[in-house]
Amino acid sequence: MRNSKFDVKRMVYLALFTALVVVLQFIPIRFGTFELALSVPVIVVGAAVCGIGAGAWLGFVFGFVVLFLPGTSAFLSFNLVGTILTVILKGAFAGTLAGVVYKLLEWKNRYIAVVVAAVVATFVNTLVFIIGSLIFFESDIATVISIFVSVNFLIELVLNMVLVPTVYRIINIKKG
Repeated sequence: MRNSKFDVKRMVYLALFTALVVVLQFIPIRFGTFELALSVPVIVVGAAVCGIGAGAWLGFVFGFVVLFLPGTSAFLSFNLVGTILTVILKGAFAGTLAGVVYKLLEWKNRYIAVVVAAVVATFVNTLVFIIGSLIFFESDIATVISIFVSVNFLIELVLNMVLVPTVYRIINIKKG
């Protein structure tokens, strides 16, 4: 019976994290000329709380929602398949690897584990986007995108390293 309670609790958390990913992606958060992805902290916390599969799911949802954002339309019109693959894979890989890293490090310290998972998720999200841009778009456009995204990466990295452990601590999930 205890196992079914855990499953219900996990499902509720996953549903809440999924809703947060969707809502946060549709609320543009700007830092100067850069738009920040506030869904990544939710993905990392979700992966830490609900597991690797949840991280993959939340990353997939993140990528799927990005396909419907206004800024994505230019990419879609230029290379439909490349854009879909890049956007979906960047989110799914970021969420999956965040979950894997958290799982590998949580035995040592859960807060260090979420910080490292946040760094990994931010890095993977950006790296897959840059690789996708280089593969699917003209090299001049991809270079400009890469430079712009690299600056955005640094801002998101700092934000995620602060926000993820803070949110995780507020939730204060008791393991065991």
